[in-house]
Amino acid sequence: MKRVSLSAIAAAVALLAGCVVIPSTFDANINVTIRHIQEQADGILGFVAGERETLPEITAPPAANEKKNSLLERTLDALDPIPTAYAAEVKQDSGRVQQIATSMKARFPEVEAAKKTGAVGENNRGLLEMVKADAIADADQKNAVQRTLAAENDDRKALYQEIARLNSDQNMTVSTVERVYAQKRLERAKPGEMFQLPPAGPDMDAFAASTLGKKVGGSAGAWVTIP
Repeated sequence: MKRVSLSAIAAAVALLAGCVVIPSTFDANINVTIRHIQEQADGILGFVAGERETLPEITAPPAANEKKNSLLERTLDALDPIPTAYAAEVKQDSGRVQQIATSMKARFPEVEAAKKTGAVGENNRGLLEMVKADAIADADQKNAVQRTLAAENDDRKALYQEIARLNSDQNMTVSTVERVYAQKRLERAKPGEMFQLPPAGPDMDAFAASTLGKKVGGSAGAWVTIP
């Protein structure tokens, strides 16, 4: 059995006597799972950009899903400040993720070209958006860029839905996956690209305190150009 502090044992004993309510581990589990999804996002985005040849492989040990048999074990596990939780596997041979990521990789040069027009930016939901349509004067070029955006966003939405599905046992939502990928794309931002800053809250606070955030400035939800 894992080591715990005397206070945790005392709390567990009190619980068995009916005096203590077990704190919910839902938020802690989600936070640990988010960290794994962030690691996966780094690898997937690197694959799409051609920085690596394979998708990441992140394995959750079988022990992560073992059930505790006794009330005392379940109680001590609930009192642990860092409970064991893992994101679902995303392997190179994961059919749906492999298919979507490969499609995005093939389209990556078109996406980069669309951003360089000055019309397209990355919003804070992890999707591309036509921010300054007037930046593209030629109608045919504008139509081509819009087709690229539509196809790319379809793949991104499918990717986020699949990742949320793979982690449904941790109550992961599509909106949370979108937020993770928006953050990771902002971290990878290049000079001249347009980004929508995170909404007000912890994500925006963390960005504002970062080196890039201090250079960029801007308020929550605002569109900015990366210097």
